[in-house]
Amino acid sequence: MTVGQEIKMSGEIKSCDRLVVEGTVEAQLSDSRALEVTETGIFRGAAEVDMAEINGVFEGELNVEGRLFIRAQGRVSGTIRYGELEVERGGRIAGELGNQGDTAPANGYRRPYEADEL
Repeated sequence: MTVGQEIKMSGEIKSCDRLVVEGTVEAQLSDSRALEVTETGIFRGAAEVDMAEINGVFEGELNVEGRLFIRAQGRVSGTIRYGELEVERGGRIAGELGNQGDTAPANGYRRPYEADEL
C-alpha cells in the first residue's frame, strides 16, 4: 500500500505486506513485512515490521525484527528496537534504542559505572 504525497492518513493498519509512506501517516501498524518512509514521508505512531527503511521522518515506537536502515535524510525518534541497524552518513536516530537480542537482567541490577570495563 502506498500513501502518496500530500495524503494524510490515520488509524490502524494490519496485515499490510509493504507500506510506503510518501505523505503523512498517524497509525498503529502491525503484522506487516516492510515499512518504507520516503524523503517526503512522515510516520507518527507505532509500527511492528520485519524490516524498515526510513528516508523521511519516523516518530514513535518502532519494532523491527530484522534490518532497520536509516538513510542520509532519515530522522527516527522514539522507542526503537531492531534486529540489525544501518545508518547512512547524515541519518539521525534518537530516543530509547535497543537490539532485539538485548535483555536486561530480571532484577534490574546494573553494575556501578566505576566497575564497568572500558
